[in-house]
Amino acid sequence: MRKTLPLCSLVLLFTLSGQAIAGANTARLNCKGSHAGQVLTLEGDIPASIVEVDLELSYRGQTIGLASPKAETSESTDFRHGIFKLEAVMSASNKLQLQAKPKSIKYKGSMGAGKLNASFDAILKDAPEPFRSVLKGAELSCIYAYKI
Repeated sequence: MRKTLPLCSLVLLFTLSGQAIAGANTARLNCKGSHAGQVLTLEGDIPASIVEVDLELSYRGQTIGLASPKAETSESTDFRHGIFKLEAVMSASNKLQLQAKPKSIKYKGSMGAGKLNASFDAILKDAPEPFRSVLKGAELSCIYAYKI
């Protein structure tokens, strides 16, 4: 019994420390632009798990929350190869899709090193209702900041 207790304590310690680290990997996305003379923003947090995304799209004084579990989200990020794509799907016909222009991506650091800062120009390939017809194709300037 005595040998088992320290081993269990060690396993519990590693388990708890793993949970603390897992929730700490968060990227902050901040995109701004102008469309038809109106300010357009897409801002929020993208956790590494991509499970609990919390984004807001604002245009013409209206703000739409794109948060989990209401929106199923996915992200493809490989700045070194010019890739950033974010998708938040509320339904098959109601989604947000943001894609970076590959040649505009500038970055410093790496996710493996625990800190990465990137900037890029992006296009809203698709926008959620009620902005879908108005914002599809809108351009934004984005800053992506990741740290552990």
